Amino acid sequence: MKFDTLIRFAYIETQLYWGDGIAASDLVNTFQLTRQTAQNILNAYREQYPRQMRYDKSLKRHVPEEDFVPHYISQETMAFLDYLLGQNLRAHYLNETDWSDIELTNVDRLLRTKLPRQVIQPILAALRHHKTVLIEYQAVAPDDIQARVISPNHLVFADNRYHLHAYCHEKLRHLDFVLSRIVYVEPANEEWVSSSGSREWQEFVTLGFRPNRELPQAVQETLLRGHPKNEKGIWEIRCRKNEAFYVRQKLLKAVDTHRGMPLWIEIED
Repeated sequence: MKFDTLIRFAYIETQLYWGDGIAASDLVNTFQLTRQTAQNILNAYREQYPRQMRYDKSLKRHVPEEDFVPHYISQETMAFLDYLLGQNLRAHYLNETDWSDIELTNVDRLLRTKLPRQVIQPILAALRHHKTVLIEYQAVAPDDIQARVISPNHLVFADNRYHLHAYCHEKLRHLDFVLSRIVYVEPANEEWVSSSGSREWQEFVTLGFRPNRELPQAVQETLLRGHPKNEKGIWEIRCRKNEAFYVRQKLLKAVDTHRGMPLWIEIED
């Protein structure tokens, strides 16, 4: 299937599953198509997936059948909300019409550190082409700038900032570097090292958390609502080893300010 067809079929399913149905005019406005082309796309979707949608004359829109099952999009609510957030962020980068008419305010974006292009562009290039770079890295102390050669492996977004999982040729091990603390980058000549030898990246762990039992029962139930729980009522989170630090930091620092007590307790195996 061609990429543009896939994207348009995914758009149709998004409108059917999460919206109020779809009309040819929606495709016309979103993809700048002629009405005939838009109608052909709807017909092609209907031919490939019969009995997925029907035309409602009163609404003048195609609506999903009761047993509609999407083939190109996720059925998870949180995934759709993340999609809306992604569309919101995309609109800050591309000058285009947003697919969604839902206004979404991303407060976390207001708190992010601005990253200079002259630092980020060569790091992204090194990630794509498996190259090493020499960086000057500012540790926690403001005047502690260290030069080191690294092999960038993966971008990680945690704690509302971007991190770089990379092999450090000075420490001879994989480390996480906060992008906003990299103040200078230039190409290096060392051989690039992948993350295949990084236990922190390759191995997974399962963390367990439960609400603080000193909290009222109603608060505990609210905290667990929507999270997968095991038979003991413990929220289990499977993640990479290097992600575990950020998960713990996020949950264990959460405090009920009214009662002055932590919200979550980690359950050790």
